[in-house]
Amino acid sequence: MISASIPQIPSGWRQLPRGAFLAEQLQLCLDDWAPGLFGFNLLKIDALGAALSLDKSRIRQSVLMGQVPFEGMDLLADATAMPFAPGSLDACLLAHVLDYSEHPHAILRETEVALRDDGWLIVTGFNPYSSAGLGCALPALRRRLPRWRQMLAPRRLEDWLKLLGFEVIERDYLGFTRLMLPRVGHWRRRLCPHFCPSLAAVYIILARKRRFPLTPIRERRAVQNTLAQPGMARQRE
Repeated sequence: MISASIPQIPSGWRQLPRGAFLAEQLQLCLDDWAPGLFGFNLLKIDALGAALSLDKSRIRQSVLMGQVPFEGMDLLADATAMPFAPGSLDACLLAHVLDYSEHPHAILRETEVALRDDGWLIVTGFNPYSSAGLGCALPALRRRLPRWRQMLAPRRLEDWLKLLGFEVIERDYLGFTRLMLPRVGHWRRRLCPHFCPSLAAVYIILARKRRFPLTPIRERRAVQNTLAQPGMARQRE
């Protein structure tokens, strides 16, 4: 159940500060990653994820699940108790879903169970140590953002994913000011994720569920010498 004390889950990107711009930047990133994704079933949770497209991927169909009703959704359910069989999903898109939940780790655990081995997980979120975090202190933006303590730092999220058996494949950082964008360009893509990701208000992470089979080690036994002794050899007449 969604707690009433948490800001309401947005019904569209325009409810967020610079939401249309952020959605555009996230879509460009997804278009770059999509050709490498494949499978049968893609799950998108809530309206923000439903507005993003993975049509350039090789995933055949998508399911729209909402924690609150929104137009076009396929089913209504809680992300902490997903109505999917274990290993039934090939990919899942969590667009700021963790930011608006009191139990983000439980959502990740449910997602891990529902994904098949080598399944894909895409997570977007607000960086609390950026302009988005500062915006929580401004009355004009406070109601349009999740609470600061609900935001997950990208490093913390990556630690959680690793504990659940995910491998982080790609990451990107978005949400710079419009004054900076014309100057960074190529520099942002190459250097910012490694040296100054805290300048970005939004991050996006692509991870893959990994399961490595355990091969039991057989006990080594001493090999018996089956060669005939020299004294046993016969000389042909």
